[in-house]
Amino acid sequence: MTATVRSVMTRCPISIRPGVPFATVAAILSRNRISAVPVVDREDVLIGVVSEADLLGGRDGAGVTARELMSRQPRTVTGDTTLPAAARLLADAGVRRLYVTEHGRLAGVVSRRDLLTTYLRDDDAIREDVERVLADLLPAQRPVGVSVRDGVVLLLGRVEWHSTRAVIDERVRAVPGVVEVLDRLGYIVDDGARPRVAENVR
Repeated sequence: MTATVRSVMTRCPISIRPGVPFATVAAILSRNRISAVPVVDREDVLIGVVSEADLLGGRDGAGVTARELMSRQPRTVTGDTTLPAAARLLADAGVRRLYVTEHGRLAGVVSRRDLLTTYLRDDDAIREDVERVLADLLPAQRPVGVSVRDGVVLLLGRVEWHSTRAVIDERVRAVPGVVEVLDRLGYIVDDGARPRVAENVR
């Protein structure tokens, strides 16, 4: 099963209401050593985010609240978003974090560091997880050889069906810590072969 944001996110993150004053927002960021804080309404619906950059934007802090400071429409994902998809969104948007919402309500936050930790696993631990995936997919077949080096998985052996290779590749890539999959698997039956149909036949 593909790893998702839900498995790595920080749950119940610190949040503030829109009426919180400038000085209190600054204190919350400093005290908790965070660079941004989400703003939610009374129903915990995410409505914005206040970052250090917002505080340093040259505003006079007197009388200013989170409502005036916050950036609206922050980048969000759901807990079911896959880790690769979240990583792409972080990279494309050029942001440090994504807020996780469920039905609009704030459920968590996932940072670049949260995603990076999935690629810092020991090779032996990755290999054991890959072997479990293969045992689940190929219970009655000869075991596929697995080796892992620096997160790169090498698969050696032969499977019965050609289509099985794509399933194996997808499942193995979803194992936390896997950087790349080198598929050296052969197959017995090409179940994806189809008779060719001549094009432009009228």
